Amino acid sequence: MASYILSDPNFSDGTRPDVIEAIMDQLRRRDGVKLIGYEPDSDFDRLPAEVIGRPEPMKEALLDAAGKAYELIDMVKQHGRHPRIGAVDTIEIYPAKDITIEECKEFAEDLGQELYKRYDVPIYFTGKNARRPEKEGLTFIRKGNYEGLKEAVLVDPERAPDIGPAKLHPTAGATIVGALEEHDAYFNVVLDTTDLSIAKKLASYVRGKHGGFTNIQGVIGLPQTHRRTGKACVEVSCEITNPLKTPLHRVYNLLKAEAARYGVNVIAGQICGTIEAEVLVQTAEWYLQLEGINGPWDYKNQILENHLLELES
Repeated sequence: MASYILSDPNFSDGTRPDVIEAIMDQLRRRDGVKLIGYEPDSDFDRLPAEVIGRPEPMKEALLDAAGKAYELIDMVKQHGRHPRIGAVDTIEIYPAKDITIEECKEFAEDLGQELYKRYDVPIYFTGKNARRPEKEGLTFIRKGNYEGLKEAVLVDPERAPDIGPAKLHPTAGATIVGALEEHDAYFNVVLDTTDLSIAKKLASYVRGKHGGFTNIQGVIGLPQTHRRTGKACVEVSCEITNPLKTPLHRVYNLLKAEAARYGVNVIAGQICGTIEAEVLVQTAEWYLQLEGINGPWDYKNQILENHLLELES
């Protein structure tokens, strides 16, 4: 039975179509790998992608995509608003099917080593590959973003990369690589206001280190243009590391209640990238007040597509 890895690499260019397509072509063209989707963000100047595949072709596809990004993106000229430290900011690795987290950890280790060997770009390890507890999340590594890290790495041994000398690549910066057990949910709550200070306050209410949800470490308030209406607004952007323990509806309801305190309505929620079906079912159970689906049945047995997938496998 084939094993599969899921990855969501993030590249630091969301504005130049030729660059975006050149990078994505490296993920499209390899057998055994499927590019699930990508969403260039011109506001952030960032290109998040999601890809799934068998380990060996996946590794080569990620290496090729990284190489193309290092070639085409100059961090000296890039000024995206989203936190980032390099042309390839992050490559996170998740188990998708018939593969263990330990195997994913080994995959991420090998990938980081090969990225440095091929392209001379320093590597920081995160998640299960983190060398120290503070590097298990992205906040410590990204502190100061590319501009701040470029200076800090020269004088502070605590900020040194895990692979490579204590300096960034002159144009490509550095890359963060790591295996994580749970696939993060990227969940945005869009607010009907242009007051960025409100979004930032709400972000602080759910951020783990400030007493919010322990599984939300990456959360920021950002200006945004609503995709459907074109209206200027702001959003609270949340990276939820374990959405089954910190359900989407709980995050949404808290932010909606806190926004009302400032006389602000929620326009929409946005899920970025793929999530497990169980996360959506969990939210449906809460809003519909289900006492399980059909009583004693396991809801996984009540989702038709699950049975079709079993028949096809």
